[in-house]
Amino acid sequence: MQSAKSLSLSIFLTAFHFAAKLIGGYITNSLALVSDAWHLLTDLLSLIISWWAIKKAVQPPNAWATYGFHRVGILAALVNNVSLVAVSFYILYQAYLRFLHPETIETAGMSILAIVGIIISAAIVYLIHDGAKNNLNMRSVWLHFAGETCASIGVLAGGVVIYFTHWYWIDTFLSGILGLTILRGALIMLKDIIIILLEGIPDNLSLQEITACLNQLPDVTAARDIHVWCLAEEQIALSAHIEIASDIPLSQTEPLLKQIKEMLAGTFHITHVNIQFELHECRDCHHV
Repeated sequence: MQSAKSLSLSIFLTAFHFAAKLIGGYITNSLALVSDAWHLLTDLLSLIISWWAIKKAVQPPNAWATYGFHRVGILAALVNNVSLVAVSFYILYQAYLRFLHPETIETAGMSILAIVGIIISAAIVYLIHDGAKNNLNMRSVWLHFAGETCASIGVLAGGVVIYFTHWYWIDTFLSGILGLTILRGALIMLKDIIIILLEGIPDNLSLQEITACLNQLPDVTAARDIHVWCLAEEQIALSAHIEIASDIPLSQTEPLLKQIKEMLAGTFHITHVNIQFELHECRDCHHV
């Protein structure tokens, strides 16, 4: 449960950071800071949702959820990314309004808060980095705070530029860049989430390759009606009909079943396998 502990600490840091940026943004009159503060609110909500999802996902299967609760994390990632899309449009809209009506900005406070933001956001990115490698829920949170770190760096750079040049449009420009960056990352991850929810095959797997590997195993005449989907990003499942060469006792299919499972786990990282052995092609199956 290291991920849950990391998220708990991140929630505390983010709540403090949000309050500081929102108050500081209005005091300094920086749209970049205010926009970033509302982005931080979605970060805070995403942390809370992700923390709950991680707690829920480890619960064992029951009579209602026979696969367990792996998809809770996917739903959390979906909520997080939809919120990112909404925030990105809000930031772009506010940047447009500020472009039409430029305002003076207090750069000293803007830069100090940006430095605080860089420290806190970078710490959170470090805390959740390992958990984000194979978990869409954690990766959606990581995307939130990687964007937040970049935003704070941009605000700091903008504060320095404005201090020396008085180019106040830089604040609006940085807000626009932040909005577009957040939108791009959220849409890319939404694609992965939709694939899982629609039970599509993961991008890194090929149904043709899986079929070819199954057909190369001894005693396998043909592999048919193969279905591959994700319960969660790290939980890949497969079901298939395997036509065998001869009518053998059930006890003799055990070595072949073990070989199939070991090949699928070692080559394709497929760990949930359901195989139906048959002597002839099943006419009622939907073959792929």
